[in-house]
Amino acid sequence: MKKSVFGILALVVMAVCFWSCGGGNTPTKVVENSIEYVKAKNYEAYVDLIQIEEKNGKTVEEQKEQLLALLQGKLGPTLDKKQGIASCEILSEEIAEDGNTAVVKVKITYGDGTTDDQKFKLVKNADGDWRLDAQK
Repeated sequence: MKKSVFGILALVVMAVCFWSCGGGNTPTKVVENSIEYVKAKNYEAYVDLIQIEEKNGKTVEEQKEQLLALLQGKLGPTLDKKQGIASCEILSEEIAEDGNTAVVKVKITYGDGTTDDQKFKLVKNADGDWRLDAQK
């Protein structure tokens, strides 16, 4: 009896820890994931993190394909010259009062030792998930 009560208690504690500490979908987590995808040259997964909507007669899929080609053609060689991404440090996360937009500031260190401070703008989509904002 004591073992089963202890087992259930342990499961509840683990579930609460997982729920409260789990990655979830926060602006910072989306930015961290996006950087990891770029680091791994997984541009398809990176593009999936971007909020893209139909516009100018182009479907979402068409725009994703164009963006993917652009990333592979421009970003890949640029990162190769800088010897890839060595690390990133989240400097800040600011969520707007309305809770629908955010800005995450990041310091990226490249393999060649150079650094770059970047701002990632994010929007919350209709499902409540944070996405990188593709709007200019």
